[in-house]
Amino acid sequence: MAADYALLEQAIAIISSVRGLYMDPDALADDVILLAYIWPDEGEFKMAVARVHRTLTQLVEGNVEGSPLKYGFSGWRSFHFQHRRGQQSRADTRIVYMPLDTGIRVKGFANRHLPSDIYQRLAQLQ
Repeated sequence: MAADYALLEQAIAIISSVRGLYMDPDALADDVILLAYIWPDEGEFKMAVARVHRTLTQLVEGNVEGSPLKYGFSGWRSFHFQHRRGQQSRADTRIVYMPLDTGIRVKGFANRHLPSDIYQRLAQLQ
């Protein structure tokens, strides 16, 4: 992981600044660390943080909406997006969230498959 402590702290501050975002602080820190692990290049990491921030803002504002999940995630939604915008790029990043009257409750965000399946990882947190 190339990101230093100050960069991780800055990323946490950027993401937590989204009004209407409700997320466990420890889970937020863990997810930011995972982003830095997945994208060790500082530029890629910063791009991923910016895309997470933008997507969370869009979800809170109701401009986009994820797909409903089922089974152990009943009531939760998953929004898929690219950590870096580009034509022909796959939606490699997920945000698992629940809509609230005052915003969204986020269970977690990360790369879909790296370092492990996001849904399996989040299911273990229940």
